[in-house]
Amino acid sequence: MLQELGATPPNPSGLSGPPVLPTPYPSRQATGPEFELAEGILWDDRRHEVVWVEILSGEVHVAGFDGNTLAPHRVLTVGPTVGAVALAEDGGYLLAGSRGLATLSPDAVLQRGPDLLGDRQDVRLNDGTVDPQGRFLVGTLSLTGPTGLERLLRISPDGTVETVRTGLSLSNGVAFSPDGATVYHVDTLRHSVESHSYGPGDIDLDEPWVPIRAAFAGLPDGMVVDTEGLLWIAQWGAGRVQRFTPDGTLVAEVAVDAPHVSCMGFIGPGRDTLAITTAREGLAAPTPASGALFLAEVGATGLPEHRWAGSTVAPSWVT
Repeated sequence: MLQELGATPPNPSGLSGPPVLPTPYPSRQATGPEFELAEGILWDDRRHEVVWVEILSGEVHVAGFDGNTLAPHRVLTVGPTVGAVALAEDGGYLLAGSRGLATLSPDAVLQRGPDLLGDRQDVRLNDGTVDPQGRFLVGTLSLTGPTGLERLLRISPDGTVETVRTGLSLSNGVAFSPDGATVYHVDTLRHSVESHSYGPGDIDLDEPWVPIRAAFAGLPDGMVVDTEGLLWIAQWGAGRVQRFTPDGTLVAEVAVDAPHVSCMGFIGPGRDTLAITTAREGLAAPTPASGALFLAEVGATGLPEHRWAGSTVAPSWVT
């Protein structure tokens, strides 16, 4: 997710632009243009539902999917903002609230966790995801413009909080390789996606993050990895989703009829439909479809969602 931005920063890879590709995959509009800033879309394989967030209004949206359309089921308002939603093993949801985590139990009981952001008041939690061990990784975003002070945090089910990355401009998408041995992370305002080794133990803070030398069409935002280990990255400002190999080779694109593409996830029983979120936020003159959700068939399959290993009925901060 981005606040209002100026010019696109230079691409640190030094590449002149994306290579010429076959015609991009088309996408089709699946909802009305009703979202100011939709994000974090995922597939709940147990309930057969699609879940995403409307960040600025602090809402979790849940819909059915019949293979062609999204049928809204319910809206859960948690406010004031919600940066990301994750599935939990016990059937509830884990949320990245404004300044800390929150849980929604299977009975929709909301419980807020402690403030994780300390003395800084001009910051909030942004995009996040669960790792293969059931811990939650979530980053921060400055509300006043890039600072270089943003962090990527990892929170364990017992409430332990670790800082796994510092010095960021705007922490955004986080994703894992199919074997869980590599984590990928987006720093949007630095136009950067980087990788790092990963496992069940402590992350090696002395090991450098490795930039992926890719030519992005816009500003990289949300990200997901497919079963082949390739990265799908939303391109904010470009009306595109791009698919890259881990070394940064662009192999496919999806055209989206809205410039601010924020995130995507594979949905459906076969996880073979790409669902894409967009935003009106930051647009002086939104296009007619800006803020809608889109669907695309792209010949790829997504990985199952990792689930939060903690309780959403009795989370660590209330036990």
